[in-house]
Amino acid sequence: MLALTPESTGESVIDDRPAIERLRRGDRDALTELYRRHAGTVYWNAFGLLRSRPDAEEMTADAFLTLWMRRHEVEIFGNSALPWLIVTVKNLSRNRLRSNERRRAEHLDDRDRPATDTPSAEDLAALDEAMRLVRAVIAALPEVDQEIFRLCMVDGLTYQEAAARLGLKHGSVRNRLSRVRLRLQRELGDRG
Repeated sequence: MLALTPESTGESVIDDRPAIERLRRGDRDALTELYRRHAGTVYWNAFGLLRSRPDAEEMTADAFLTLWMRRHEVEIFGNSALPWLIVTVKNLSRNRLRSNERRRAEHLDDRDRPATDTPSAEDLAALDEAMRLVRAVIAALPEVDQEIFRLCMVDGLTYQEAAARLGLKHGSVRNRLSRVRLRLQRELGDRG
């Protein structure tokens, strides 16, 4: 039987509610505060499912990006945002696992290898910078591309589901998201 802990019940010693309220008002420092407080635990939950350091880092960044993008609708129970973040990163990680399985089924290279070391301070700082860059790139996109990114990359909808919601064709959603990904790769690659 699993023991209930303050973190598992959302009743942490540190109260995240003030940071969440600041986050709702658009305070990016609140996101940084929550990231510093919970990124390690969120990362290890992702790694536990994915067994891939790069995927776990990406899903951690995506969980905090989701928190930022959905900040007006996020509701935490108790004092901690950690349960919400863990559920989010696990959902994102499961989506990544399904995507990896599809790629393997299509005979694509699976280049990720499991890693067992913990992320360093430099890795976490680089992840934080990458998150800032991703937010900036996404914010500069046309509104429809932002919505496609949110629906497919954050909410985990398929191209078909996103197309139906937006009144677009499947191919249009796929092509637009492909361009967004290429732009993100280019921007992240240009920054090192």
